[in-house]
Amino acid sequence: MKKIIALILSLSMTLSLTACGGSPAPSTSSGDTFTSTNTQAKTMKVSIGVPESHFEYVACEKMKEHIETSTNGSIKVELYASNQIGNDQEVFEGLSLGVAQMLPCGSDIIGNFCPEYSLLSLPYLFDDIEQVDEVMTGEFGQALLDKLDELGYVGLGFGDFGFRHVTNNIRPIETVEDMKGLKIRTMTVPIHLEMFEAMGANPTPMNSSEVFSALQQGVVDGQENPCSNIYSNKYHEVQKYLTLDGHVFTFVTFVCAKDWFESLSEVEQTAIREGVDIATEYMSQACTAEDETALEAMIAEGLQVTELTEEAKDGFRDAVADVRDRNGNAINPEMYQQMMQAIEAAA
Repeated sequence: MKKIIALILSLSMTLSLTACGGSPAPSTSSGDTFTSTNTQAKTMKVSIGVPESHFEYVACEKMKEHIETSTNGSIKVELYASNQIGNDQEVFEGLSLGVAQMLPCGSDIIGNFCPEYSLLSLPYLFDDIEQVDEVMTGEFGQALLDKLDELGYVGLGFGDFGFRHVTNNIRPIETVEDMKGLKIRTMTVPIHLEMFEAMGANPTPMNSSEVFSALQQGVVDGQENPCSNIYSNKYHEVQKYLTLDGHVFTFVTFVCAKDWFESLSEVEQTAIREGVDIATEYMSQACTAEDETALEAMIAEGLQVTELTEEAKDGFRDAVADVRDRNGNAINPEMYQQMMQAIEAAA
């Protein structure tokens, strides 16, 4: 009997030890799930509409370097050029779903969701880039960024893309009367269409991919873009005349989804804001420099360039004054007045 009891006790102890040893001990290696989860860098995908050769992409590279360095790698920034993730509208709508975490978005696109951004599409607002930067980094620019908060976004700053100018194949444009009857390709921005109609032209919305062949075949007489875009797209090769009228200044707005941004630490948020400041400052300088370089190159290749006199430019401003005032007051009369006062103070 004693031998049987001893055998039973022995078997019980063996089974108990086997059960306790059934699960392996937690790993303390660098591959430990707990450690990895808590040290894994947060990924910030940035969707960029331009190719890697463009100054906006270079600006974003500078932003990336600052963010990753300032956060000691807690944020890893991934840049996706040439609409790899989607076009501006698709990505803007998808930020809250995590398709990307940041987007330098065309202000005309944001205007489809936040009407106040359409104020930036109004004609002949600014005289030079110094005035642009003073207004957009001041109280009005911040008020515009704050508007995005209501939509679930964080607006971080404005990147310069440059003044838009008109080219054509029919005649030099020296006065607003010279615009009469010209068929000009434009973006699909309603205010832009009204503006060219008010100047006597026939605006023709068209995808950018179709513009070169349309100019080459005479489907349209001309187009409008910043000088750097005109040159990089080789429009000057199928156009004779360029007029530096500067009818609209083009921006991108650096935007994040609010929920994602607010999930970050204060240090990470500060690093991102500083990174965007670095990017927008670079874009302001590069935009001016690249437009000047492009203009010089196009002149050297035979494009005839007209610089408007102040009297002639006043004629353009007068022609579109109703378009500007009517649309500005319809969008948001208080913010329109705030913008115009800021522009006048910066003149």
